[in-house]
Amino acid sequence: MVVGRDLEMLRNALFLCGASDEAIQQFAAKTPIMTFSSGEIVFNQDDPATAFYFVLEGWAVVFREGQDGARTAIHLVEPGESFAEAVLAREARYPASAEAATYLRVARIDTTRFRDLILQSPELALSILAAVFGKLRKLVKRIEQDQEWSPQRRVAAFLHRICGNKDGICRFELPVEQRYIAARLSMTPATLSRALSDLAAVGVEARRRKIVVSDVGRLARFVNPEDA
Repeated sequence: MVVGRDLEMLRNALFLCGASDEAIQQFAAKTPIMTFSSGEIVFNQDDPATAFYFVLEGWAVVFREGQDGARTAIHLVEPGESFAEAVLAREARYPASAEAATYLRVARIDTTRFRDLILQSPELALSILAAVFGKLRKLVKRIEQDQEWSPQRRVAAFLHRICGNKDGICRFELPVEQRYIAARLSMTPATLSRALSDLAAVGVEARRRKIVVSDVGRLARFVNPEDA
């Protein structure tokens, strides 16, 4: 059952933006919350797709596994994001696997129940399309950045998103292991490590997972020099 702060997060989910508050509360009352330890599998590639998920706390990584066992990270999912919505079609299977990158707490959205909710509120179909289209736009933007931005700029953008739009100093720990961040940013862990070192020139100090940004505004100007 989703209540309190979790319910407020769920209300802001793109896939529910077309639902009435009453419908959301009824839906949330029957939606279970699941927890996973870091490294625990949420679902496996090619398993029958019975649910999609909304992240309440922690991070998840979506990946595909090749025949040789090598993993290719597709998406790093943060709190407030959903994943696997595209499995709403009947008899669908998961096209990729998902694993908890940290301690993970999610709302499990049963696909059959959500299809029933769409029949009651057809506008939810447009919400799902909006959620999928929003992810597509982010993917296109990410591909463009991978091709056009330096590793230092991509890493700086990731750090700036964690700091948010505030001024002055920002201290935090990287939310997940560097290998997950490197995969998310389409680079090797070694390239990520070098980029973090290079960002000392714009006031970033990195000691393993501990990050200190001396001037968030300066970092923002490095990411988007056209706004300076």
